[in-house]
Amino acid sequence: MTFRETKNSIVNKEEFIPRPAAKLQVDNIELTIFKGSNLSLAADIAKVVIRYAH
Repeated sequence: MTFRETKNSIVNKEEFIPRPAAKLQVDNIELTIFKGSNLSLAADIAKVVIRYAH
């Protein structure tokens, strides 16, 4: 099995089911953070959303 075959079998778009880990809603802005996402990037984005939503 080559790398390409392994990669295609793991990331099959038909079988991919996104799983939300957290949802944040401030005013009319909604942020959904999914499992497996970069946590530090998600935290920085959440801080910016909270800061500028008011």
